[in-house]
Amino acid sequence: MHDLPLRYFHSVARTGSLSAAAEELHVAVSAVSRQISNLEENLGLQLFERKPRGMQLTEPGEVLLAYANRNQLEVRNVIAEMRGLNTLQQHTITLACPEGMAWEFLPRVCAQFRAFHPGASFDLQVVDAARASQLVKDGVADIALTFSLTPTLGVEISLSCDSPISALMPVSHPLASSESLTVQELAQYPLALPHTGSTIRYLFDIACNLHSMNIVPAYASHSLGAIYNAVRHSTDVIALCGAATVSGTAARDNLLLVPMSDPQLRQRSLQVQIMAGRKLPVLIRYFLSFLEEQLVSVSQPPEPDTPTRSSRSKSGPSGFLRNARIRAR
Repeated sequence: MHDLPLRYFHSVARTGSLSAAAEELHVAVSAVSRQISNLEENLGLQLFERKPRGMQLTEPGEVLLAYANRNQLEVRNVIAEMRGLNTLQQHTITLACPEGMAWEFLPRVCAQFRAFHPGASFDLQVVDAARASQLVKDGVADIALTFSLTPTLGVEISLSCDSPISALMPVSHPLASSESLTVQELAQYPLALPHTGSTIRYLFDIACNLHSMNIVPAYASHSLGAIYNAVRHSTDVIALCGAATVSGTAARDNLLLVPMSDPQLRQRSLQVQIMAGRKLPVLIRYFLSFLEEQLVSVSQPPEPDTPTRSSRSKSGPSGFLRNARIRAR
């Protein structure tokens, strides 16, 4: 496949319109349209649906876009290697994740990795779960660490771990001695929840709807820090989160996790994602392995007397570790 038609295709697919692609490429709109039409004719496939508000990729177009993104990154890596830049001494690793992973876990992992590889630098993009996967698919991010409910075309799952949602509360909370909890039991206490749009709120709302319940949280925020501190500075407030999210802070702040028994709150997975078929540079491969090791380790059962109860349940950290599935890359 010639480079010019592929470059034009990639620009249209990324910008979503012929005019935006023409502006980006500094050519006439007719030139872009002609290249796309010629490419579709040569392939015998329709790559775009022409719509009033722009160009929408068809399924064959999605497949070709994945190839174009991967090809662009491969060329960039080859050039860097020829220039002697693709080494362990220097490389920027771009990460994408929701706030739950960006708040404490990923910064800690990145700092630990830089202790071994001081030349590594990180660009962390905090976005919602679906956007994190899309950034990897588009080649904007090297690695996504995200909560997933459905598979994403063009994205390879490097590590997938069960990540059930638990109730976070002070050790002195009346429910702290519970083996597990339901949304009906939580309804008796003030809750701190994320706004609509997060996987936690989505699954929590489903569980409530199945019980014909409408729970209005005492605290609602897009900020995990605000939700976490609402629990930390109270005696009765409960929040919902996964074990990895608060792995480095809960015990320190005298908080604990109690597993939720509602099936809807146990079906979430935490995934490490990379672009399907991409050959990663050496340093990114090293970081990927390090990240996976750290992610599995935070799910291990706590030491005796550590203030958490999630290890009592199969849905807690021990089950999380047991169900970790490292896939061959």
